[in-house]
Amino acid sequence: MASITTSPTTPTMTSVELVQVINDLREEGGAELRHDNFMTKVEKVIGRDALKFKGIYLDAANRSKPCYHLPKREASLMVMSESYAVQARVYDRMTKLESNVADPLAELPPEQRALVALMVDNAKIKAQQNEIIATQETQAESIKRLEAKQSGFENGVSYFTVIGYGAMHGLKVDNSAAIRIGKRAGQLSKCKGVSVGKVRDVRFGLVNAYHESILDAAFIEMGGAA
Repeated sequence: MASITTSPTTPTMTSVELVQVINDLREEGGAELRHDNFMTKVEKVIGRDALKFKGIYLDAANRSKPCYHLPKREASLMVMSESYAVQARVYDRMTKLESNVADPLAELPPEQRALVALMVDNAKIKAQQNEIIATQETQAESIKRLEAKQSGFENGVSYFTVIGYGAMHGLKVDNSAAIRIGKRAGQLSKCKGVSVGKVRDVRFGLVNAYHESILDAAFIEMGGAA
């Protein structure tokens, strides 16, 4: 059978396919319908609109030949004068093509359909997981900023924990860096006679809070970020 070019979005039957259906179901002894004669009939039945459905197909020798790609309405019109068997065959074929557009996996073997469905489900689950992770990261960042603000408010607005100060300035400070910077902040506080406060942290209990000016200096001296 020749290779046929078809529309990827609108279900169609080519004039070549229609001729094959007609010849396959023609009564015994009936003359075989030629494709060129059928093309002429398309022009008469469809009229000027036939130009919208012009296309090509590849014949058995892989040569490009003219044909028509007819949607359901036009394909049905072209076989109205044929037998009921031909009309039914065309109707069933067009209905199946329409269902394949609605479900592009319809013609795949069951095992391949199941595999594609599994891949789609896995992609959806992965997208949901990524969305949850992004939400959790956003929530964690919000909590850090809230804790930073709270530590400042509880100590006259100018006092912050090391991690809270880092969060307020968009800096990621791990525990080891926090200890190192906190130690230097304590030394600077003592040298300058600035008191060290205490705030309650939901993770570590009571922790030291330092004046903002002290933390400014400590972060600059100690490198700040983790």
